[in-house]
Amino acid sequence: MTTPTLTIYDDGQGRFGPLTSSRAAFELRTGSRQSYSRIQKALGRPADVLRVPRRLAGVVRQRYPGVLVNPDTAVEGACLLVNGRWAGVSFAEQVSELEIGQALVQNDGQVLAACLGSEDSRLFAAGELLALPDLARTVRVTGRALFERPWHLLDALPDNLLADLAASDLPVFQPDQHPGVTSFGDHPIRVGEGARVLPSVVIDAEYGPVAIDQGAVINPLSVLQGPCYIGRESVIVSHTSIRRNTVIGPSCKIGGEISASIIQSHSNKAHAGYLGDSLVGSWVNLGADTNVSNLKNTYNPVRVQLEQDTPAEDTGRTFQGAIIGDYVRTAIGTRLITGTVVHPGCMLAVTGWAPKLATPLGFYTDAGRKPYDADKLIATLHTVMDRRDTRLTQDEEALIRSFVGRG
Repeated sequence: MTTPTLTIYDDGQGRFGPLTSSRAAFELRTGSRQSYSRIQKALGRPADVLRVPRRLAGVVRQRYPGVLVNPDTAVEGACLLVNGRWAGVSFAEQVSELEIGQALVQNDGQVLAACLGSEDSRLFAAGELLALPDLARTVRVTGRALFERPWHLLDALPDNLLADLAASDLPVFQPDQHPGVTSFGDHPIRVGEGARVLPSVVIDAEYGPVAIDQGAVINPLSVLQGPCYIGRESVIVSHTSIRRNTVIGPSCKIGGEISASIIQSHSNKAHAGYLGDSLVGSWVNLGADTNVSNLKNTYNPVRVQLEQDTPAEDTGRTFQGAIIGDYVRTAIGTRLITGTVVHPGCMLAVTGWAPKLATPLGFYTDAGRKPYDADKLIATLHTVMDRRDTRLTQDEEALIRSFVGRG
């Protein structure tokens, strides 16, 4: 039997608030890896086709130049469709063994994966078939196999992070190559090529492994507590405390205290301030002494409103911090209450508590919300990205402009 092509698709059925305003669901960092990378590793093969909501096709096409994105015609032969909201590596064997006409679904009917013929697979992944074709024989899986809300990423973070770190091929930490570093604990410590761990750093691997990726810099008097991951070219400034279950994506600059949080990439939190049980997008700048509350003083579960036109939802989590989209900036001394949601392109400059829901391209001061000019944000982003030898593309600019009027 010919190996079916692999399509990873974003069915648009999850609600992730600001986190998927400028990326597909499978591009979310859901451990040390993005879901896209974890799915490919679990199945032992690269994706041939990606299907995403139409508004994201341009930016996704630029990020994955070697992969077909939203092709107009069906790819010849059978296709293995995998939902990009797949929560981890459970059921990988069942997914790999699907034959044409078979599917794995959650108990609520949401499709985890299906193997279909050429035209059926194109229509289904593009959202033009509301249900699986009649020929699909379904096998139901127990438990939640698909992410549906941002806090589900935090629920799965401890297991996903451990699985990702266990599969890491970074070199094992060699104390003689990093003189003056204190390390202890029985779990692996891994340090990538070109990474620098400077004297007086403490690495605590008692509760889980620690991975420091290529080119990262850990400055003196910082403490890393595993399990945690520091991404490529990221910088941890002196006196930083990285606590358990923290993931710092590539090219970030991080200071203060961070716990049980995921930062996507290219974001700055370089000064003092607490960030806990939070999800932060890309190209975010959190000003000095920006602090996030992750626990209500009643200890009750935190409720979160993801969008202006949707009601608040019970996360079921006692600890839940902020959910912050791309291109957000906060002024010094900004305070974010438990369950705060900040959409892309916002500037928060308030002396009291920031709003619990900040809508896209909003400039928030003590006088209230004013629209933030998209062209001004784009000009600022060009300046910021030039400093990182990165360019804001025309498709990204168009996506930012599409946020206008959504506040």
